[in-house]
Amino acid sequence: MNRLFFLSLFLGILSVELRGELTLHPLIGNHAVFQRDVPFPVIGKADSGAEVVVQWRGKDYQAKAGADGKWSLQLDPSPATEKGQVLKVKSGTNSIEVSDILIGEVWLASGQSNMEWPLNKCGAQMAEAESAEDPHLRLAWVSRATAPLPAESVKTSWRSATKSTALTFSAVGYFFGRELRKTTQVPVGVIQSAVGGTPAEAWTPIEFLEAESDFAKAVNSRKEYPNWYPKLLAKYEKDKVAYDLALAEAEKTGAKPPKKIREPHTPEKNPNLASVLWNGMIYPLVPYPIRGVIWYQGESNAYRAEVYEKLLTGMIGAWRKAWGQGDFPFLIVQLTDFNVNEDGATGVKWAKLRDAQSAVADHVPQTGLAVTLGLGDAEDIHPQRKMEVGERLALWANKIAYGKDVVCQGPVFNSVKYTGAEAIVSFRPLKGELKSSDQKEVGGFAVAGSDKQFKPAQARLEKNQVILKSSEVAKPAFVRYAWCNRPADANLTDESNLPARPFRTDTD
Repeated sequence: MNRLFFLSLFLGILSVELRGELTLHPLIGNHAVFQRDVPFPVIGKADSGAEVVVQWRGKDYQAKAGADGKWSLQLDPSPATEKGQVLKVKSGTNSIEVSDILIGEVWLASGQSNMEWPLNKCGAQMAEAESAEDPHLRLAWVSRATAPLPAESVKTSWRSATKSTALTFSAVGYFFGRELRKTTQVPVGVIQSAVGGTPAEAWTPIEFLEAESDFAKAVNSRKEYPNWYPKLLAKYEKDKVAYDLALAEAEKTGAKPPKKIREPHTPEKNPNLASVLWNGMIYPLVPYPIRGVIWYQGESNAYRAEVYEKLLTGMIGAWRKAWGQGDFPFLIVQLTDFNVNEDGATGVKWAKLRDAQSAVADHVPQTGLAVTLGLGDAEDIHPQRKMEVGERLALWANKIAYGKDVVCQGPVFNSVKYTGAEAIVSFRPLKGELKSSDQKEVGGFAVAGSDKQFKPAQARLEKNQVILKSSEVAKPAFVRYAWCNRPADANLTDESNLPARPFRTDTD
C-alpha cells in the first residue's frame, strides 16, 4: 500500500513539473520587426485552459488557452518606431519577455538558390557589406525544414544588419531591405525562407496540387519517393565508387575532374517533394503580418514552363489566403540570361519560363516583375549582380505597396501592326523615348511569316515604337524579342535604363 501511495505521489509531482508550457510564434523574438499599422496577432501555447496576459506598449491583452493549449489575441495597430519595444507574456508562474522589437515594414524573401545566395558569394558586391551597419534593418533566417504536414513551428532568429550578418544573408533580400530603408525611412525586417534547387511545387499547399491534374506527377512522386529511395541510394553508392576512382585519376594526371554526383535525399528530408517546404518553412510563419513577398524561383521549373503560370498563380493565391491579409504585394524576379546546360544560349527553356512569369505579373493583382536581362552570367546559374535585383524589386515595392510615383519597369510590349514588309511594335509604359542600353543598334528582335520560321530583324526606333524588317521575311506576321535562354544582343530600354521585358506574339 505504501509503495502505491509513494508512486501516486511521485506521478502527481511529475505532472505538476511538466506543466508550465509557454511558447510564442517563432518570429516573435528579440530584435524582431512587427508590421506597422495593422492589428498584430500574437499566438502561442500554454497549459490547457490557462489564462495568458500579454503586455505591450502600456496595455494588457488577455487570452485563455484552449484544451490543446493554443491561444491567440490581437494587439492594436502600432505606428512605426525606431525605439525598441518590449513584449511580455505571463501565464501562471511562467513568463516570456521579448525585447528590442521595432515596428516598421516586414517582407518575406523566398524561392530557390538565387534568393538564398548570400552576399559573401557575390564577388565585387561583397564590398557593400562594409557599410551594412544599420540597427533599424533587421534580418531573419528561417531554418531549412521539410514536413509532411503543416508544421506549427520552425527555428528562426532575428539579427540587426551588420557586416557579418549581411554577408551571410540573402544578397537579394539584403539589398532589397537596404533600399526600402532609404525610401520608407522606417525600420525594415526581411525574412529569408529559401532553399536552393527546389521547385515551386515544394512551396505550394498539397490541396491545390491535388485539385489540378497538371500536377498529378508531383503529387505521385511525393507518395512514391519512400519506395524509390532504396534503389536511388544503391545506384548512388555504385556510382560513388566509379566517381572516386575517376577523381583520383584526374588528380594524378591533371585531367578535368568528373562531374560531381549527389547522394539522394532521405524521404523525410527531401526538399523537392510536393508541399514539404510550404509545410515546413512557410505555414509556420502564418499569421505573422507581412507587407509582401519577394520571390526568386523558376530555374527548377523550366522543364515544364507550360504549367508554371497556373502553378505560381495558385501558389500566390494559397499564400494570400493563408495569411488572410488580402492581396499583399507579390514581387517576382524574372529569370536572367544564362547558357542553360541542356540547350545552350539559343535554346528556349528559360524563355518559356520568363513568358510564364510575365503572364502571372499581367494577370494576378498586386504583382510586379523585376526584369533582370543583362545581369546574368553565361556559365553560372548564380550570377553575382544581386544588388541590381534587390533594387529593382524595391522599385516595385515602392510602387505597389507604398503608392510612390516611381518608374519600376522598362518598356513592355503593347501592340504590333504589320504593314507590308515591316512590323511596327509599340510599347508601354515609357519614360522618355526608346533607346539602346549600350549605344549600339537595338538587337534581340526576330520576325517570322505565317510559317513561324523566325529570322533576325533589323530595328529602327521612333519614339515609343520599334520598326522591324528582315530581308529573309517578305511579310512579317509574328515578332519575338529576347526569346532565348541568353539573348546577349537584347538591349532595348528607355530613359529609365531598365531593360525591356521579353515577349513574343506567337504561341506554341
